[in-house]
Amino acid sequence: MRPLIVAVAASLLVAACDLSPPAQPKAGPAAEATSNTARAGAFAHSQTGDLSGYYLPGAQVGPDDFQLTTVFVGQEPEFRDWEDGKRSATFAPVMLEFLVPGEQTERVLPESYSVSDGRVRMTGTSPEHGRVTFDARLDQGALSTARRNLGEGEASAMTAAVTIDGRSYTGVKFAWSGGD
Repeated sequence: MRPLIVAVAASLLVAACDLSPPAQPKAGPAAEATSNTARAGAFAHSQTGDLSGYYLPGAQVGPDDFQLTTVFVGQEPEFRDWEDGKRSATFAPVMLEFLVPGEQTERVLPESYSVSDGRVRMTGTSPEHGRVTFDARLDQGALSTARRNLGEGEASAMTAAVTIDGRSYTGVKFAWSGGD
């Protein structure tokens, strides 16, 4: 009985000694992880189906020196990585690609996005052309048909409003493509 009392008393003594306040976070990877988690609130996806692919506008969107050529939507693992703070400076699960003079392209990556089965929203900034917003409604029937037929000659899978530096382009139709 005596060894049991000693063991309980020792446990209580050790627990009482550990009442110091928690250490303050220091700058570095832990602080960066906290910061990335806070920013993750700007990114949300809840789609139940596969929306991945390239969405191509059926008409010119943007000024002559900054034309939208592709909207990319990634797959589930890409969304999870981005929302967990594993981010690339050149690739995101939702991004817009523009043609700029000299046959070069510029990607606008998200500062925020919201993706669901029926909608894709994204905001970002181009260094030369300012704020870019994208707000699209998906047509699940047309998307399913396009995916089944590998995107050949199908109806628009997405209709969007795109705003580039305050100028809006509405009713833009996008065809789906699986890529090259």
